[in-house]
Amino acid sequence: MLCLLLSIADKADAQGYNIKITVDKMPGKNIILANYFEGKVYAVDTAHLDNKGVGYFKDSKKKLARGMYLLLFSNSNYFDLIMGDTQNFSIKSDTLDVLNHIEFEGSPENTAFRDFQRFMVEQNQKSKTIREEYDKDPNKEKEDVKKAYTARFEQADKEVRAYIAQMIKKYPNSALATFANFTLSPEIPDFSQTVPENTKDRDMEIRRQAYFYSKKHYWDYTNFADSTLIRTPIFKSKLDDYFKNMVMVHPDSLYLSCVEILEKSRPCKPMFRYLMNYCLVYTFDNKIMGMDEAFVKLGHHYYVSGIVDWLDKEQMKKITDEVYKRQYNLLNHQAIDLKLPSLEGNWVSLHETKAPFILLVFWEPNCGHCKKQVPLAKKEIFERFAPHGLKVFAVNTHTNKKEWEDFVEKHELFDFINCWDPNRQSNYWTIYNVFSTPVMYILDKDKKIIAKNLAVDQMVDLLKREYEKQGIKIK
Repeated sequence: MLCLLLSIADKADAQGYNIKITVDKMPGKNIILANYFEGKVYAVDTAHLDNKGVGYFKDSKKKLARGMYLLLFSNSNYFDLIMGDTQNFSIKSDTLDVLNHIEFEGSPENTAFRDFQRFMVEQNQKSKTIREEYDKDPNKEKEDVKKAYTARFEQADKEVRAYIAQMIKKYPNSALATFANFTLSPEIPDFSQTVPENTKDRDMEIRRQAYFYSKKHYWDYTNFADSTLIRTPIFKSKLDDYFKNMVMVHPDSLYLSCVEILEKSRPCKPMFRYLMNYCLVYTFDNKIMGMDEAFVKLGHHYYVSGIVDWLDKEQMKKITDEVYKRQYNLLNHQAIDLKLPSLEGNWVSLHETKAPFILLVFWEPNCGHCKKQVPLAKKEIFERFAPHGLKVFAVNTHTNKKEWEDFVEKHELFDFINCWDPNRQSNYWTIYNVFSTPVMYILDKDKKIIAKNLAVDQMVDLLKREYEKQGIKIK
């Protein structure tokens, strides 16, 4: 797991913040001010209410970062508010029914946000009612009935969009405007009206056009130049949805999608740092074979180049080392040649090994995992596919020749191309990322890497598919 320290705090401001809170019904109690971050809530400050129910959130030196915060009265009673540039205001509620009774003085932005929350509660109830009526309607399958309900849903959506548009117009460039706009989704055209009836695989073409439109316009309502979004309960989930469901499973698509949002965030350093960390960790942790190429490209573009300048030397070295260890063994790239002495004392070359497929294995005889996996690879891969030309290029990473010979003899690995590098001259550990063993790759006849980081049974399935492409069916 690649662990990074992330600093996304906005610059300190000498004005600080001073928020007075009055709740008549809670004398002597504590109220917590917290912010949202990646689906969790983090306490920022605590106000202790006196015997009149009055307390303060206060810091004379540092302002709070822009974003959505919440007032936590109890585990089940809280209220969301917006923290923008104005951080000297008062909050009052004479009851614990906060949404319907809370008042703000000195923060028109929060008054508007409170009204927005009330409006959305009403709209959500309206949509729920329409849905319930539709589900109970005995004629809901009739086309004209469907259209009538669709029109009602669309009208409710138009009302929300109009409300948000007016609010943004009244509070331009505010944290409220950034968040409210972000809650909107692009309106996808009805491509069934534009795709001709005689189109081949018409339904698939309609879905295809809808997908590409959705991907292109996914971030239309996102202000990447405002760090407000970092501290909201929905930003991280929307990032996750985008990369999981909208980005094609290909390293270039993943890399370019990362660059697209990163470049949009460059004017806002806190947002750029946050997204840089998100993209780097997402590409690093991606479990789909071959997607680490996106991590390598991202690392070169932003870290090796020096664009990322906020990490200390240790953090930077950790990331760049990972980039260098992965850059030479990317999927669908040609494997770098290895010329090594064999067990018999001859020199062997990976590139000069002729075979439709090569299992390239790095192992050592004292490795507990190797003791299981190498014999398993012999049985499940070599014995099954060797009759069809597969060869095993086995590199011993240990320096004790006697232990190597004993292992080969014990497990009858005589048909492997057994070689080693006792003087460590080939730099194989960096070229093939061999920092633990065993490490296995599958190469095709052109020595292109077609598989890595797979279990033996997964490699068997892959080789079956590859041989089937050549008209050879293997059980």
